[in-house]
Amino acid sequence: MFATAASIASCIVALPIVLALGGPLNGWVLGTALWVANWAVQLATAKYAMRMGQSAAVGVTGLSFIIRAWTVAGVLFITALRFNETVALVAAAVFIVAFTFDLLGRAIAFGTREKAIADAKAAAAAGEDEE
Repeated sequence: MFATAASIASCIVALPIVLALGGPLNGWVLGTALWVANWAVQLATAKYAMRMGQSAAVGVTGLSFIIRAWTVAGVLFITALRFNETVALVAAAVFIVAFTFDLLGRAIAFGTREKAIADAKAAAAAGEDEE
């Protein structure tokens, strides 16, 4: 949840920055939409992978990651070549910032969760030693 909140906040903060720098609103909308779509597919893939064995889950999530990356890159390239380079560049910047905050948030959440598990195990082991 922390990762999602950080990414949404980064998209919201990016809007006034894009507008203040004279960037196109369409670029912000496209970048935000690409991140939301990427996030939704990632969540769906994770739910699907949870029902699989470990090896299959790693393969499915890895394949999903690659397909999502190529899809975003393709949309940005097509936007730059066929429509407007500035819109594509702004969209790419917004997407990269949101993606980075999402990844950072997930890394922090994972580290926090792992530390809590290790602390609980250490406390349980210390409790067993006292008995």
